[in-house]
Amino acid sequence: MKIHIKAPAKINFFLEIKNKRADEYHNLESIMQTVSLYDELSFELAKNMVSLECSDKSLSAYETNIVYKAAMAVKKHYNADKGVKIYLKKRIPIGAGLGGGSSDAASTLEALVKLWNIKTTKDELEQIAIKLGADVPFFLTGGTALCEGIGEIVTPLKSIGELNIILVNPGFGVPTADVYKKIKFPLTNQAKIHTIKDLIFNNSFNKKEAFKSCFNRFEEFVFPNYPEILEIKRVLNELCYASLMSGSGATVFSILDSGIKIEKLKSRLNRCGWKIWFVTTIDTSFHPLFSST
Repeated sequence: MKIHIKAPAKINFFLEIKNKRADEYHNLESIMQTVSLYDELSFELAKNMVSLECSDKSLSAYETNIVYKAAMAVKKHYNADKGVKIYLKKRIPIGAGLGGGSSDAASTLEALVKLWNIKTTKDELEQIAIKLGADVPFFLTGGTALCEGIGEIVTPLKSIGELNIILVNPGFGVPTADVYKKIKFPLTNQAKIHTIKDLIFNNSFNKKEAFKSCFNRFEEFVFPNYPEILEIKRVLNELCYASLMSGSGATVFSILDSGIKIEKLKSRLNRCGWKIWFVTTIDTSFHPLFSST
């Protein structure tokens, strides 16, 4: 038996750092959204061993890879006596603020409970997920969601429908741990999430006004050290009506509408040598994309 899954990327419409906890983690408040840029994973039933092969050879295929960690976590938690051969085809860039590794881990949890015929609950999977990474629980739900705590408190929100999005990446990653080290408290003028929630989820919301209310606290810690990411934001602000960095970077995104000249946008961004993707928002994570043979 073999299972194929497409694991989506995410963007953050809002990301505020609330405080630092005693365990050194940070409490966050974020509105996250899955989009149609995917990694692809296949899972083939094996005897007892877990093996992983990656299309990106810069990634480890063993204990330090989050997909391998997820597979071993399922095996240990449920005392599974079966194995799996996993193949990961990377399309979501690494260190991009798009949650590729977390999405891959969540898809692995979902795939293996199906492949190994394990009876479980979503709550139980979420307990495994949060031990793998702060964004992993979100990808068990996908769509549009409010994420709180370190990411483990996920509240699904009303769908915002299909929006056209451009993602722009400078071609390098930003280590999330390094960004967290630069955070200094107290933070000034904490952004209020209710403003963007009210604008986005009003049935007649204005996309332009809503997006201008989006916010990412990490920008003030990333831009001084990565001026090229700030330049991406500047160019997108010039050609679109607003832009925002996703996660801790390095990707910046903007919502597109009919008034934006796409060919002019592509030409300008390509001249800069940046990587670009045109995607749409999607209402769920990978669940409808399961296929098995």
